[in-house]
Amino acid sequence: MDHTGNAPFFEIAQPPQRLPVEIPGVSLWWATLAQPETAIAQWLVWLTPEERQRAERMARPSSRYRAVVVRALLRGLLAQALGRESAVSPASLRFQTGAHGRPYLTAPFADGAVRDFNLSHSGDNLLVGILHSTAPPFWQRIGVDLESLQRSRDTTRLACRVLSVSEQSTLAGLSREESQCRFFRYWVLKEAFSKAVGAGFSLGFETIDFDIDAASAPYARALPKPYRPDDWTLQFLPVDPPFVAALALGGNQESKKSEQPFDS
Repeated sequence: MDHTGNAPFFEIAQPPQRLPVEIPGVSLWWATLAQPETAIAQWLVWLTPEERQRAERMARPSSRYRAVVVRALLRGLLAQALGRESAVSPASLRFQTGAHGRPYLTAPFADGAVRDFNLSHSGDNLLVGILHSTAPPFWQRIGVDLESLQRSRDTTRLACRVLSVSEQSTLAGLSREESQCRFFRYWVLKEAFSKAVGAGFSLGFETIDFDIDAASAPYARALPKPYRPDDWTLQFLPVDPPFVAALALGGNQESKKSEQPFDS
């Protein structure tokens, strides 16, 4: 099965769309969580009993709805990627998480056509990144992050905690709107990198130093040990305003996996 274009097996009003990004062995998908009730009823059978129970325990109906749709869309996209040579049911996939909650596929799909995946959602929008086995071997992990520039947040105070001294200096003299936009460009890169390595906030975001003004693509000037800047490829993704999104691809140093169920 091809992993280009739209997701053909989603018989719904708004199927996931592939972002127009040409990176060898990488596919990036954008989907809306606002899906018809008929689709959700169909997708429920893809979820494990534990996944359905976790969704049902959520207090807000909107949270239960999103939990089901996020998991179903992820399962569908991964099944499509895994089923290039033979059919794979979305319901057959199993996951575990690392020490900081990063999801992974488990056997028998852990060493198949999908080398790694990652996801991020903001509001009613979902971003899924899939690193296929056809990707260059020096890319073992993928991380993606999606944020809305309309998100209500005190970025001035947060910048002092999560940006490097060099990054903070580039915000000086900017208008509030310009400063917020630049902050979130740094933020999505840091989130994408931290999600790729599976370390979360334990990395110390202020120790990560990015240059986002390079003519070609953003790059890392400094990363916490044991990560090396030369091992990582970073890219901003073409998403519509008010969103900003980033991708990180790199090596396989990461937090050790633990046998915990993946809770989206």
